[in-house]
Amino acid sequence: MKRKNHIFLTIAFLLIWMASTPITLGQEETKKRIDSTLSTIESRNSAEEKEAAYSFLNKIILNDRPHSEELFKYALSKDSSDLCKLILFHRYSQKLSQIGRTDAALEIKLQGLEIASKRRDSVQMIRYHITVANAYLYQNIPDQALFHLNTAEAITDQIEDKGYLWNIYYHKGLLQNTLGNIEENTRYYEKMWKSFDGYENSPTKRFALYILVDHFSQIDRPLELATYTETLAQLYEEAHPNTPAGHMPIKAIFEKRADPVNIPEIKEAIKISDSLNSINSFTYSTIALANTYSKMKQPELAYPYLEHAINKHSSVKKPQILIHLLMKTSQLYEEGANYQNAYRIKIREARLRDSVNSEQMQKNMAELEVRFDTEKKEREIAEQKLTIEKEGRQKTQILFGLVALGVLLLFSLLFFGRQLKYQKTIAKQERTLQQQKIQELQQKNKLLALNSMIEGQEAERLRIAKDLHDSLGGLLSTVKAHFTTIQNKIEELEQLNITEKTNELIDEACLEVRRISHNMMPHALSISGLKGSIEDLADNLSSQNYKVQLEIDELPKMDTTKEVMLYRLIQEIISNIRKHAEAKNVLVQLLDRKESIHVTIEDDGKGFDLERATSEGGLGLKSINSRVAFLDGTIDWDTQMGRGTSIHINIPIS
Repeated sequence: MKRKNHIFLTIAFLLIWMASTPITLGQEETKKRIDSTLSTIESRNSAEEKEAAYSFLNKIILNDRPHSEELFKYALSKDSSDLCKLILFHRYSQKLSQIGRTDAALEIKLQGLEIASKRRDSVQMIRYHITVANAYLYQNIPDQALFHLNTAEAITDQIEDKGYLWNIYYHKGLLQNTLGNIEENTRYYEKMWKSFDGYENSPTKRFALYILVDHFSQIDRPLELATYTETLAQLYEEAHPNTPAGHMPIKAIFEKRADPVNIPEIKEAIKISDSLNSINSFTYSTIALANTYSKMKQPELAYPYLEHAINKHSSVKKPQILIHLLMKTSQLYEEGANYQNAYRIKIREARLRDSVNSEQMQKNMAELEVRFDTEKKEREIAEQKLTIEKEGRQKTQILFGLVALGVLLLFSLLFFGRQLKYQKTIAKQERTLQQQKIQELQQKNKLLALNSMIEGQEAERLRIAKDLHDSLGGLLSTVKAHFTTIQNKIEELEQLNITEKTNELIDEACLEVRRISHNMMPHALSISGLKGSIEDLADNLSSQNYKVQLEIDELPKMDTTKEVMLYRLIQEIISNIRKHAEAKNVLVQLLDRKESIHVTIEDDGKGFDLERATSEGGLGLKSINSRVAFLDGTIDWDTQMGRGTSIHINIPIS
């Protein structure tokens, strides 16, 4: 009886939920991936593995940019653990900040800080203090920002890991720049750079030095600028020895992209940033375009872009960026002798500056008052909540008792009427289970058939390769030897140049036989194993003017069939890159994950529409997916038009 009641209530609830919750197909697919990822997290043992899985979950959510906020909420509703919130809140708050919802972003960051403090996770506490300080900087509340940065620095002093110290000094420098204290701004930036003493060359280290060089380029300190620029150039050349000097990011500091040649790229950046509501990128790209037109003595061309950027700022709360934008707009109106609009914008800039300063003072005073009263009020609220909860529990217990009696009476009356329907439901479920078992058996038969077919293909390839090499190859070598003998004896044939041409044709035929034989059963696979054959593929790709980055761990021993299948899989993906991707750079990784092999293949080509290619039934995709299924593996395609392609494959070893 209890089981029937539970089924009835569950079905009713699902019907109501489905009727009131519209979900798009794209969101539904993403939610399935979220559910799948969350289900795997439960089986992971170490905290490091779980954090890595939650980080991957962040990537899944952010791939669906139009719905990422809703998907963050969905993931958190499925997994409300502190660790999930701790990891997801970082990117969730960043997403809110990018679309101008700085207040909501700050609230999420403060929740993350509370969780990190409760867990006593020092590293996460430092990260959240820094990101909260950054939010207060954007809202022009420097004293709150300084409090969190000082707290982060104090925690860093107590632990061995000093990896976040540079970030603390970087934000302190930003804070001093906001306050107009250039001397302190410079001091903290130099402390930021000194915190990297003893660290190896890394992107983070180069970024910090890039900030320092950019800072000195703006405050007219030629000696320091020359010294740090040279150091940055050395670090960048060490990391990227094949990159021409003109392509280093140092060039952007001095030129600021204000060059007529860059106008199409800047306009494209403005368009993309506008569509994605990325306020910072949109604003500074617009300013870069305005500087370009200013250099061209055509400031009037920048007016529409600047006015559009100012209007867009009316829907977001980032006053410091808007002040910068207004200042640049007023300057260009003045250059174009449009003094009326220059005066109008200048007045707006002055008012905004006064408003920001006034608001800052009011917030500081209000916070000082709140600090004294908060603790007392919180205790009173907590006591009131306990009283309300106690009364509520009593009322809920009485209500549940009455409802339980009513439900029991209702189901007693409906029991006999639903008995027959229940039996039919059980019979239908049994039929469904039988059909599922039949489908599973059919799928197993298909896999067995595919296995036999692939093994037959490999055996046939091996036979043909041996025949080509042993029979036709030997025959061609004998023919060449005969022609060599003829050439040595018959001087007239040499004058006719027939033997030389014949030798060249026979040499070409021998090479072609060797190439076909090698492709059908690679020599490297039989001699050097899987690692050697993949290195051979990479060398081949490099010889065709591709820049190849190859990373292979010491791979475990696998049976020959699985090694051949894995080699064929990688060979087919690389073949597709050569045929379709129009790429310049290719990354191939084979990493040992103890119980599985993780394969990553990435290119910077033109990408493709995965959904469309799948629906059209492309043979290449089917072949790759079939081989992965044969190996009992999983494959994840990450591609967009114009954004390249990333393929992640996991193959179990046993």
